[in-house]
Amino acid sequence: MHCPLPKKQNQIFIYVLVMINYMEEVSFSAVLHEEDLDGKPVFVADCVELGVSDFGDNVNDCLSNLKKGVSLLLEEAPEKRALLKTKEPVLVTRIVL
Repeated sequence: MHCPLPKKQNQIFIYVLVMINYMEEVSFSAVLHEEDLDGKPVFVADCVELGVSDFGDNVNDCLSNLKKGVSLLLEEAPEKRALLKTKEPVLVTRIVL
C-alpha cells in the first residue's frame, strides 16, 4: 500500500511508539520525507533523538525499518535509552527563507 505524502508538504512528523524487548515501551520522534532514488520515490525516516535513519518504498515499510534500526541500536547501546526519556515529542517546524 503506497501512502504518498501531501503534495504541498514534503515532511511529516510522527510520534512513534515501539516495543523494545517486549518489556518496556519507549517512544521516539520520526521525521519523514520523500526522496527520489534513481527515478523511484522512496520514503526516508529520521529518529531525531538518536540520529538513526532508514528508508522504505512506502511509509509503512519506512517506519517498520526505522523501528528495527532503533531496536537494534538500543540492544547494542542500552545507555542510549536515556535519550528517549522525554515524554513530549521534539518540536519540528519548517522555515521558509
